[in-house]
Amino acid sequence: MNDGGLLLEEEKEFRRFYRLSLWWVTHRALLVRIGYGLLIALDAGLLLFAIWHLADAFAFSYEREQRTVYEMVARGQTDLNAYTRGNAAGDLELSEARVLSIGSGRYDLYATVLNPNNDWWAEFEYVFGSGGEEIARGTGFVLPGEKKPVVSLALEAEKPFSIAEFSIVGVKWHRVDHHVVSDYQIWSQDRLDLVVEGARFTTDMKLDGETFGRFSFSVTNKTAFSYYDPVFYLILKRGSSVVGVSRTTLQELESEEEAVVNVNWFGTLPSVSDVEVIPEVNIFDLDVYKPLEGEMTVDTRTRVFR
Repeated sequence: MNDGGLLLEEEKEFRRFYRLSLWWVTHRALLVRIGYGLLIALDAGLLLFAIWHLADAFAFSYEREQRTVYEMVARGQTDLNAYTRGNAAGDLELSEARVLSIGSGRYDLYATVLNPNNDWWAEFEYVFGSGGEEIARGTGFVLPGEKKPVVSLALEAEKPFSIAEFSIVGVKWHRVDHHVVSDYQIWSQDRLDLVVEGARFTTDMKLDGETFGRFSFSVTNKTAFSYYDPVFYLILKRGSSVVGVSRTTLQELESEEEAVVNVNWFGTLPSVSDVEVIPEVNIFDLDVYKPLEGEMTVDTRTRVFR
């Protein structure tokens, strides 16, 4: 009985398979035609959809969409203009020029430039003038948030003058790249740590029977970088007033090096109550950094700006 039962189950399964096979063979051609019909209908629907949207874009809705685009552009320009103005660099702030007579018809001119921006540094061209005439012109730079002196030294004048004008005639702004310099305050402190000590001004120096002054100080480079041609502004003060200015440049200053600097001061010797030394190094200029032995330019850039 069990064997017979198994045979009956196999016969039922065979009949089911036979009926499916017969149905497939009978209707296969019809199913193929239905499939082709569905593909043709799908392609035709996609083609009609594309034609409709092209017609709508270039015929029915063209003017309305153009107006929408113009409105979006206008709003975008307004937003961009507002953003640009809000993040633009503020103007440099200038002091009045000071005229300092050094005798024999020669003059030193002194002024200051303040950069109020924390994310911009500037290269600028300046002019000193007097009586509507230009008497000196030069170029300089100012770092973010920095206030620095601008001087023109030992200018000869046929006629005495005591008043001068100071103006900026051209500025080139540079934004601090925060992808490279994430925190400018820390980054700049690591590169501007030039420690000045022992600054003093004496007026008892003698040469060929003539008296002259001497400005002396020492500077120690506490940074990890060595520099070419660092500049130092020497300021003489009486109270809060500047009564003398000069400038000196070292050929180089190695990392951790201490340099003793003596600058002779000829001409009129003012009465002085205080002195100040202001270092100047453009830490954004790769050329001021002294490369390590065997170091390529790309290596120096990576070492300096990372």
